[in-house]
Amino acid sequence: MNRENKHPRSNERLLWLGISVFLVGVIFALLLAPTVLAESPSRDRGELLKSFENVFEYIERNFVEEVDPQELMQGALEGMFDSLDDRYSAYLDAREMENLGDVTSGSFGGVGMYITRTDDSDDGFVEVSEPIPESPAFEAGLRIGDEIYSIEGESAQGWSTEEVANRLRGPEGTDVTLTVRRARSQKIEYTLTRARVEVPTVRHALMPDSIAYMRVSSFTPFTVPRMEEAIEEFEGDGYNGLVIDLRGNTGGLLNAAIDSADLFLDDGVIVGTTSRVQNGGREYTARSRTAVPEDLPVVVLVDSGSASGAEILAGALQDSGRAVLVGTRTFGKGSVQQVRQAGAIEGGFRLTLSRYYTPSGMYIDNEGIDPDYESSMPTLSDAEQERYVDLLESMEVEGFVDEDEDPSDADVDAFVSRISDEFELPERSVRRLVREEVSRRRNEAIIYDLDFDTVLREAVDLIRDGRVAGGS
Repeated sequence: MNRENKHPRSNERLLWLGISVFLVGVIFALLLAPTVLAESPSRDRGELLKSFENVFEYIERNFVEEVDPQELMQGALEGMFDSLDDRYSAYLDAREMENLGDVTSGSFGGVGMYITRTDDSDDGFVEVSEPIPESPAFEAGLRIGDEIYSIEGESAQGWSTEEVANRLRGPEGTDVTLTVRRARSQKIEYTLTRARVEVPTVRHALMPDSIAYMRVSSFTPFTVPRMEEAIEEFEGDGYNGLVIDLRGNTGGLLNAAIDSADLFLDDGVIVGTTSRVQNGGREYTARSRTAVPEDLPVVVLVDSGSASGAEILAGALQDSGRAVLVGTRTFGKGSVQQVRQAGAIEGGFRLTLSRYYTPSGMYIDNEGIDPDYESSMPTLSDAEQERYVDLLESMEVEGFVDEDEDPSDADVDAFVSRISDEFELPERSVRRLVREEVSRRRNEAIIYDLDFDTVLREAVDLIRDGRVAGGS
């Protein structure tokens, strides 16, 4: 038995000796062939950076045409950020950096309109959510709902709101030509001269039954002070309910959104963030700066254009029970970016550093926030859209206002009734056109419109009927 076991062990030793000799031979061969080692992938950061530098220098010295080192580096940065597959992280050229600074500071050189993207498909268009009063866009007659069809002859189909905004902004006194598509079919071209646009981030008014209305269009350094001023005015008017309109609000400064929520909350978490960086996450809590009475009913209006900072405010008020949400699901931008200069490379970059969650612990990135009450604006049928275009092309509304730029309610009612019957359109749509034209002639903004805005009307009814209680 012992002799029978010797041979397998001897064979096993010979087998391992052969394998060892083979491996030594392979290693020796590799040591004598550094080119083979150089071709193997390396994850060493230093080697990667050195390799990049070698490629950069090779292109700079040998490309068939002379190249600008700045352009090479900018292209490299664009590719690096594209590889992250994060639509919010990107290289920003010098102009984009300047535009971003202008917007967050509260004023910029541009045509003056809020825009939103309600459809992220490749064939969708950015829409005008509202022209800013006294701006070139407002004075030229652009309307809510106009689609930005092209800019300087280039189709804007599939562009993001950021791409459209960057094309429309620019130095004061310069011109930009854009074509809008109105009512899905009518195309109108405008050449607008850019001007310094002051962004009215908060507009407010007292509605019937002492219900206050506050539209917050973005979050800049001026937003919270303007909200405080509006609330103080509402208190003087004896308001008994508040509607905060965040529709089309794409966000802005994180701290401004957090501070706005602090106006309504005594304590508790407003928003939390998580990051892969150690100790990079944190929770932002209320600091007892409440400006709105705890028992005051509050309704927040949201839609698919409500994003980022707007979702922080809406989520904090909803989760805390301080307000109910009315409208449609929000956009779902639940990430936080930081903007930095790129050193010697012209421009800078925007990088996602963390994702945030609402007080209930819900991460909303790519998900959005569902309203407590689903409500959306009624739309025109295809046949009504065609007749709406016919009305626009007829210039009937402009002619009516030409005769009297301050028509009486009775005259407006009679005109709306006649035109609605003639073009077979809902009276609310015709009445809205008349109000927009009158406001444009006066260079005034329509702050709210209970006849046209069915979502706002539902919010008002919730407060008026006592279906929305004060905070818990």
